[in-house]
Amino acid sequence: MAAQNKAAILASLPVRPGEDPFAVTIGGFYRRWFNLVDDLQTLIDTVATLKSTEDERWVPAWSAVGERFEKRADAALARGDRANARKNYLEAKTFYSLARFPAPYHSGSAICPPQMSEIKARSYQRYLDCFKKATALRDEPQIELRIKRNGKQAVGYLRLPKGASAKNKVPAVLVMCGGDMYKEDREKYADGANAAGMAALVVDAPGTGQTSFSHAPEAIVAWKAALDALQARPEIDGSRLGAFGVSRGGLWVMRLGALDARIKGLISCAPGGVGYWGTDEERAAARKATLERYKTNWFGPRGTKPVPKAPTEAEQRKEFLRWSLKDNGLLDKLTMPMFLVNGKVDHLTPIGNLYMALESGPPTGRVARVYPDDGHIAARNEREWGPAAWKWLAGVLMAGMKPAASTKAAVASKRKPAAKKTVRANAKKKAAKKAPLK
Repeated sequence: MAAQNKAAILASLPVRPGEDPFAVTIGGFYRRWFNLVDDLQTLIDTVATLKSTEDERWVPAWSAVGERFEKRADAALARGDRANARKNYLEAKTFYSLARFPAPYHSGSAICPPQMSEIKARSYQRYLDCFKKATALRDEPQIELRIKRNGKQAVGYLRLPKGASAKNKVPAVLVMCGGDMYKEDREKYADGANAAGMAALVVDAPGTGQTSFSHAPEAIVAWKAALDALQARPEIDGSRLGAFGVSRGGLWVMRLGALDARIKGLISCAPGGVGYWGTDEERAAARKATLERYKTNWFGPRGTKPVPKAPTEAEQRKEFLRWSLKDNGLLDKLTMPMFLVNGKVDHLTPIGNLYMALESGPPTGRVARVYPDDGHIAARNEREWGPAAWKWLAGVLMAGMKPAASTKAAVASKRKPAAKKTVRANAKKKAAKKAPLK
């Protein structure tokens, strides 16, 4: 019933892209949590009570909801109802995710300070605690890995599908988080990978969560180290590695794929930074939207918000060139199969980025799904594209789907053994004919 109610609510919401935390819309601010929270009506009701995004108002409002679900989980666990306890711990974790948003964001931004306030730090700890309690109630274990490189470290969670072992190695997917949603928010992506027979390693993105890597292009070393950690596991087939990312994670996925040949296939949802500079109108609209967000959204202590300032086109261009795959010579290096998805009315990463990715690389091996009724990350339609994407990636990693550039070689390599086999079979037949009857 809850799933039906949620589907009905999503279908009734208006399509209005943006970062308004006082409205629940398709493509809007709360898209981040649509596929994490089951009780969507409680989310909507809580939004109606919000007066400010400042810590003193924002954190208590969402933490109070998290506490309600946490108490329900504790009660369910006390009576031995593990399934209900796990469900409510995850719900509590998601509302604590709203309370701690977007912290911890160590690099800082125009909407939050680099350091959390005391009350936000408490909500973040409860977020981690509830996720840990929910994880302890899983049938399959979760393995915590420390990803280390150059004196820095990130925390990741490894989940293995049933039956994975040193004698039964499985493909693996590196799940990359975005700018403000962390590994504890990405369990459903690990579920999708596991259901398709693949292991999943979910790691906090540089500059966020439990990592000391900074948010910068050179932090690609963190993801390379994560691949090293996967290949070191006895249950993982290190020759069959893929990657999955949403939003900023979608860009990281493509950047890693261009720089590390170990990635044999990838799923990129709402990738920005591919190299689409956009029209004058699009860039002006983006700068205006950024300024409006700076004016209304400050996720920090009261009285600490910096004076809102619109970015100039020169600043916009500088940041664009810093990350652009095309302008950094990386776009043509993406030759592995790719599954690309987004909503057409994306206000953060223009859909032109996805089309640009389709216009480059080999002529086959790339698929895409664009939803005209959805916004950034196509959250409303994830129930459709999610399972399809995981099934597609499993086919790439398990069946060895390849771009057209290598298809001929693959076919030729398969024909040769078959020809030799035929020759041997014919030789045996001839020998049998010559052999005396017994």
